Amino acid sequence: MTVRNHALFLLVIAAIIVFTGMTVPVHAAPGITESVLESRIIKFIKGLYPDGNSIRVKLNAVPAEFKENAKVVNVSFMKVPDVNGDGICSVDVKNPAGRTQTAHIPFKVYSKRELFVLKQAGQKGELIREKDIAVRETFMNGRMAGYPACAEDVIGKALKRDVPANTVITDQVLENQVVMKRGDIVTIVAESSALVVRTKGRTVDQGRIGEKIRVRNIASGKEVVAKVVSSDAVRVDF
Repeated sequence: MTVRNHALFLLVIAAIIVFTGMTVPVHAAPGITESVLESRIIKFIKGLYPDGNSIRVKLNAVPAEFKENAKVVNVSFMKVPDVNGDGICSVDVKNPAGRTQTAHIPFKVYSKRELFVLKQAGQKGELIREKDIAVRETFMNGRMAGYPACAEDVIGKALKRDVPANTVITDQVLENQVVMKRGDIVTIVAESSALVVRTKGRTVDQGRIGEKIRVRNIASGKEVVAKVVSSDAVRVDF
């Protein structure tokens, strides 16, 4: 093919792609694709989880000789994934010479997780509404502590400090909203396993649900420390 004809051929291909939406497959560079061995190990690890598609597996230190022309005889767990996603697979392979070899392959499991992102900048004390957040999916390892598990753990909470837009929301920037102000009239509920007593009180401190605040009994004038259980009630255990 002449240079002119080659250029014309490329022009025709480009036109087909533009007007038909056809895509041209791109081949991965050497060393990027998984070997048969790696695919087998990853499939084995994913089988441990109810939804294997919800995780990703990263293998570490796979011997080069195991990747090429090696028949997988057996894959087993030497160490199942721990809470941080770290584990070890024991792999038996038969090399081209017919000899069986064993390797221990460390790996890490990453689980799919939804993160909640603040769409716009927020100020300290502002309440987060459903329209204020966006959901982003990612893969993380470990317990993932510190990240709200669902939207209900975010909506209705207040910001502890000013945060910029596109901030990933963590427990460290959230707090329950103040539901009691100083001087509010509330119901004091004092209960034990056998008795429940209710009386009226006046708050000395402001409070959020779950917090302990000081409340003064209106009838007796006695001050007690009680836990906020709703917007108009506190509980004293005795």
